[in-house]
Amino acid sequence: MKKTFSSIFIFVTFLALGSCEKDRYEDNASSFEGMQKLLSELYQAIPMEEFNGNDQYTTLATYSDGCDYAIHLSDCWDYDKILSINRFIQLVDVALERCSIDKGTRDMMLGEALFVRAYCYFAMVRSYGGVPLVTEPTNQIGARSTEKQTWDFVISELDNAAELLPEKQMYGSYRATKWAALGLQSRVALYAASVSKYWGKEAIPGSYKAVADKLAYMESSYAAAYYSKCINACKAIMGSGQFSLYGGATTSVSRAKENLTNLFLDRQDCEFIFGAPGAYRASGRAAEFDILNSPNQAHAATVEGGWGNYSVTSDMVDLFDNYNASGGRANGAVRTRNDGKEDIFISEIQNAHSTFDKNVNFIKYGHLQDPFLNKDARFHAWVLYPGAEFRGITIVAQGGVWMNGDDSPVVYKNALFGLHDVFYHGLGGKADEISAFLNIDQNPPKNQAQYWNCCCGIRKFLNPLEATRHSTAPWCDIRYAEILLNYAEAYAESGKGDAATAKQALNDIRHRAAFTDNIEPTLENVLHERRVEFAFEGHEGYLLHRRRAYLNTRSGKEYRKHTLLPVLDLRDGTPKYIFPRVNVYDGDAHLSPQGLDTGLLDYYAAIPGAGRASLIGNPIQE
Repeated sequence: MKKTFSSIFIFVTFLALGSCEKDRYEDNASSFEGMQKLLSELYQAIPMEEFNGNDQYTTLATYSDGCDYAIHLSDCWDYDKILSINRFIQLVDVALERCSIDKGTRDMMLGEALFVRAYCYFAMVRSYGGVPLVTEPTNQIGARSTEKQTWDFVISELDNAAELLPEKQMYGSYRATKWAALGLQSRVALYAASVSKYWGKEAIPGSYKAVADKLAYMESSYAAAYYSKCINACKAIMGSGQFSLYGGATTSVSRAKENLTNLFLDRQDCEFIFGAPGAYRASGRAAEFDILNSPNQAHAATVEGGWGNYSVTSDMVDLFDNYNASGGRANGAVRTRNDGKEDIFISEIQNAHSTFDKNVNFIKYGHLQDPFLNKDARFHAWVLYPGAEFRGITIVAQGGVWMNGDDSPVVYKNALFGLHDVFYHGLGGKADEISAFLNIDQNPPKNQAQYWNCCCGIRKFLNPLEATRHSTAPWCDIRYAEILLNYAEAYAESGKGDAATAKQALNDIRHRAAFTDNIEPTLENVLHERRVEFAFEGHEGYLLHRRRAYLNTRSGKEYRKHTLLPVLDLRDGTPKYIFPRVNVYDGDAHLSPQGLDTGLLDYYAAIPGAGRASLIGNPIQE
């Protein structure tokens, strides 16, 4: 009787949805192939941010043709997608009754649909707070749920998905498994825990209706349960025996660099938990990540968007540790001055002859690459730096020349300078022989995307042999390293879980990068490793968002993005290189008078069409 009622309900529901859609869904429910086709369409709804440039909105990187800084989250307010998912969820039982699929396939497909729906709602709740929770195939979205109810719904969806999904997929290696559901749940639970614990750090006043109604509101008392959920999801994956870090522990820095490069050039099954094949992004800017971000010296022709788009700041460079004599970690901040004052930055370089302090005792290096040679293998695998070898060429990233008798160097100007009948280009070579910086003789100073506006660029994800317009490399959305760091962070934040397990998880990641020592799973250590391990994968913006840690000027401090400025120093007659610390000129004071800043209300995005849908808007809309 129950089954009969269910079938009648589904049939009536589809009638209400319109005959065309009903017919399409009804037809596909009559065969396994039809259900597979519908399910494939659902996967396209996942708001996966493959090969994104989101780190460029933080202090760790910048777009070469600007210097954006903002809360930048994926936009996923699409109830048409939710409607399609809900239709499919209703349809799996119809297909089962028609014997188009068996019970095992029904459960697997239902689990996949729940996984996709959870992913969509996760993208919504992190951006908007509480949203309408629609679980039936209807166009009516209803009122917003509270933010906590929405987080709890996503976690519950993933519980159900994990119960239904197989440990291994038989119909496609990029389809969701039990481990994908638990991996996403660990990410969701950690996000909810962080928002709860740190909501008060950037608390929005209760005078806003969305806050008063708890639609955009969390509190610290919620955090403990979410940290526990994160830990339990991670434990299940870690204890499954299904996954390991690609390459494993090594004491060879060169071997570590090779492993860490290959990790992103092909699918490495031991670490891959969920993601998308190259064909998933056959069109769009994600597909052109390689060609858009290849350095000026080693790019291919592109129709639009230039190349060299991705600049890496010295804020990121300094995060990568050095190795000490025994292979343990040492401070990785690049040494530029003999007096140790590495917190002094030259600001607002407005012309080629901007004043530098000629009395600073800069450290002089014999070669462009010398300050970087002892860095973490992850730096060498994932960052293009001055003097690095890439695609058969040596990366040239030079910002200026300092001649004897001059009060300061001539910077960002590619003039010729002569010494003992030898001539040097101000930026290290001709236009096609350099990868960084551009002539500054513009008003205001303005870079172009073809040249980095920092001395470093991205190497992670790039084909090591040639620039490719359509990369075939897969996107690893959830990898085992994230599970290890999620566990370690949840432990460090809450004290829940096991200290030895958290320490092991943290150091397994470091040992893959050829570090030989073991560090404690303190919050500082965990967050440091997270920033380094996931550099340029788009995690940094979400880390800042969930921990309410974006920079702002409400503290009275002024923040900037920074770069090292390699300068060929010819003052004593022998070519050497110095590396003054400067503000990235595209984001300097003339363009951003108050420094890097985020508004308090920006932590919650505006609800799309709130007025038309009679929904309570977020504080930014009041």
